[in-house]
Amino acid sequence: MKLAIIGGTGAIGSTTAFLTAQKGIYDEIKLVGRKKNVLKHHAMDMEHALMPFSKTVVSAAEYEDISDCQVIFIAAGAPERKVVSRDEYLRDNIKVMDEILVNSCHFNKNAVILTATNPIDVFNFYLYKKLNKDRMKMLGFSANDSLRLRWALSEKFSLDFHKTEAYCIGEHGEDQVPLMNDIKYDGKIITVEDETKKDIKKILVDWFLEFQGLDARRTSGWTSSVTASEVLEAIACDSGKIIECSVPLEGEFGIKEVSLGMMVKLGKEGAKEIIVPELNETEKNSVHKAASKIKEQITHLNI
Repeated sequence: MKLAIIGGTGAIGSTTAFLTAQKGIYDEIKLVGRKKNVLKHHAMDMEHALMPFSKTVVSAAEYEDISDCQVIFIAAGAPERKVVSRDEYLRDNIKVMDEILVNSCHFNKNAVILTATNPIDVFNFYLYKKLNKDRMKMLGFSANDSLRLRWALSEKFSLDFHKTEAYCIGEHGEDQVPLMNDIKYDGKIITVEDETKKDIKKILVDWFLEFQGLDARRTSGWTSSVTASEVLEAIACDSGKIIECSVPLEGEFGIKEVSLGMMVKLGKEGAKEIIVPELNETEKNSVHKAASKIKEQITHLNI
């Protein structure tokens, strides 16, 4: 199985390439990007770095070279800048998306596409409409939200992160919806009081504001590479593992014409199943609020 990473010179693309290659689950990972010298540099460096771990080949490639790739990870984006919300990247990254679409003629028609370009829900739906693909093959990368929810729970309750199971759905951004009534610790449901739910949501929002406030002009490359490689592994191994991904909705929660983060069972064809959790009224309202916000953003695009 072969993987193409568009945006292979950037923090997310290059680190995801290395972590995924270490697992040895893809025969080849092809890096595509504008800076050809950096792509070649990464490929030459990883060749030696991977020898103790894996037989996966990492190569510098052009769009013309990726037609045999069964999975395409889009990690390209405009340069990082200080923002209050991920929504601000919309005007920056639409040009990036349109350039990728011009070259989409080189995509394998059956490829699973994983998109990490912000705002992820908007651009996953944009590509879904433009490429006219099966929605189950169009995945937006939003697994960091669920990872950070587990981190926040671990911080608040002094829990072992590895025994904590929790998911976010909704927008990849401020309107994410933590599923607070479905949190498990060591396989058992735990109860979270309403005030504590607010505290946990505040931890998540404050983290992003502090992270952006540093003005480091870098994305969360390390975290994203860990969770993206987990998604890519689940696809390659046809594992059925449940991971949060943004997917185009066709009636889930009564919502259509938008892509939202959902609990998704992953396999070699993309989403094997979209899991629709039971929501209380507050959660339902929050999901619909997120959908309305993303639909508003979508109206600014030429679909």
